[in-house]
Amino acid sequence: MYNNKCYTRLIMTISKILIKIFKADVKKYKLFVLCNLSTIAILYSFISILENNEFMDASIVDPMISSNIYAPTFLILIFAGLFIPYSQRIFIKSRQKDYGILLSLGMTEKEVRNNVLLENLILCLVSLIIGLVIGTFLSLFFLLFISDVIGVQNIKIKISMTAYRLTTIYVIAIFLISLIINVYAMIKRSIYEKIRYTEKAESGKYYKMVFVFVGIAFIVLGFIIMIVFYHINSNIWFISLLANIIGSFLIFFNGEALIECLKSKYYKSYVRNIFVFSDIRYYYGKNKKIFFMTIWIFFAVLFMISFGLITYPNFTNNAITYHPFHMVYTEINDYVRPFSNNEIEAIVRKNNNSITIKDTVRFARDNAFTIFCIEDVNKLLNKRYRIKSNSYIYVYPYDMDDGYEHNVDYNISNINIDCHKATKKFVIQDSIIDPLFGRINSISDYIILVNKEDFEWIISNDTNFYIKGKLHMYNFNDWKNSEKIVNEIYNKQLKKNNIEKKERFYKISSRIDEYKKALKSSNFLIFNIIYASLLLYLAAIIMIHFKLKMEYNSEKIKYISLYRIGIREIEVKKMIYRKIKIIYNISFLYAIIINIFYAYYTNYTYGYGKIGVFYAIITSILLFIIHSIVYKLYFKMYYKRIIKEFK
Repeated sequence: MYNNKCYTRLIMTISKILIKIFKADVKKYKLFVLCNLSTIAILYSFISILENNEFMDASIVDPMISSNIYAPTFLILIFAGLFIPYSQRIFIKSRQKDYGILLSLGMTEKEVRNNVLLENLILCLVSLIIGLVIGTFLSLFFLLFISDVIGVQNIKIKISMTAYRLTTIYVIAIFLISLIINVYAMIKRSIYEKIRYTEKAESGKYYKMVFVFVGIAFIVLGFIIMIVFYHINSNIWFISLLANIIGSFLIFFNGEALIECLKSKYYKSYVRNIFVFSDIRYYYGKNKKIFFMTIWIFFAVLFMISFGLITYPNFTNNAITYHPFHMVYTEINDYVRPFSNNEIEAIVRKNNNSITIKDTVRFARDNAFTIFCIEDVNKLLNKRYRIKSNSYIYVYPYDMDDGYEHNVDYNISNINIDCHKATKKFVIQDSIIDPLFGRINSISDYIILVNKEDFEWIISNDTNFYIKGKLHMYNFNDWKNSEKIVNEIYNKQLKKNNIEKKERFYKISSRIDEYKKALKSSNFLIFNIIYASLLLYLAAIIMIHFKLKMEYNSEKIKYISLYRIGIREIEVKKMIYRKIKIIYNISFLYAIIINIFYAYYTNYTYGYGKIGVFYAIITSILLFIIHSIVYKLYFKMYYKRIIKEFK
């Protein structure tokens, strides 16, 4: 009976302690939930757009615009896969001391384990539910922004159940895997280790200088791979980046060895500043994981913004490069009838514009190839190509400086053109890279040029090039004011020839249409980049804050102890400032260096290497100014809180 009463009292005591611990640690719970729900909300908002059928339908939204959602979504998936386990690990680490105390009071390992599992699962569910609710509003804002600001119409604003399911599965899977690993690691520790674990430095004693040299070798290898092989295959940059990640991991996780090396080499300087160096070494050891993770978060932010700044003008420039004529509509023999010059001129005048160039060019095509007469091409585009009889020039219709990678295969075979009378064999004379008339809906990407005699034979005989017609090309005095002209002519063409609007083959090609599409695509890309970059940057700051918050009590005791033994307040201020500055700036400065390198080598193949470096430097300067303001504000907040503890 007595034992039962003691056990009951113990249970009641432990329950009261648990309640007190919960009240004392409520800020930790809030911070943990905030970290996870913000990640979940952003993740859902991207997945919901990716799962929106209207947005991903090429007939509603041009793939040039919708494809900009893939890279940010992939980045957010990777980020969530890293950030959720990290926040959980830091949270469990901050609770280790509490678990150790509970064990010392009589709780069993099983009870502590069950408490940890229950606590984390509840927090996960709370984060997931709130995150999905906030994510729903974010996705609605996302769709409204796309529709109203960017101008992408005909997108239904709806809630995606598939996105809910995918987000939930992904988050719970990551959370459970992380929880199992963290709980297993916690169980292996003794009560004393649990109590001391919160104050334990991350470094331990396992660091060697040899790993620093290996890390440097990996980074140099990553740079060499990029320099030597990127122009051959752009996908090689993933291997280069992986080598840099491994290298930075080895360097930062063995940084104490580098500090020890500098200590032995410059011992006198070390002794004169022993307090400063020992303090730096202490903080470095406790924050190396933060350094490593925030390097690549800051790199992602810097690289994406630099990429967006380069891409924005590139999109609009390509709209002009690939549309040398302001408007081109297609005439098909015996099927799509042309307009008279008077009809076109009347529509142009009605819309306060004028025609500066009007011309036509004949073509013939089958399901794959489009053939033009070399004389027409030379006349219209002021070229000087020459082609022998029964030969052809194969055209790659690209501008190699358009900022994209193009696979140019010069091993082109000869072709045969059949008709009921004979078969002509055409031998390849040459291959060229030239956008020619640009991107025209009725023209295929496989273009062949032949001489006039061969072209006349093709169009006058019943060959397998069964589509024959003309391209009617116009330039206007003000092409930016030609949208109404293009739309009116297109609508009349559909009505005149009884063509359905969804048949893209007959759609009029125009510079203004492509230019506006490029603007929409650029704006959507910039919005995605800002959206994702803001998330990543805030996440990095939250990670740093989470880390400092979890270690605040031990740091507070240290500063109070130093103050009481005679260290002046101004010296404490310098120590705190140095600590915050190191934590904030080491990874950011390293990320700047890596970003400038990749900004150059991911763009130089397309002729934008120097532009890439320019935008990388501009981005780095602007963001570093913002970053400096953030860490100074954080320092003031942190310092004021510490100083209050002195009184």
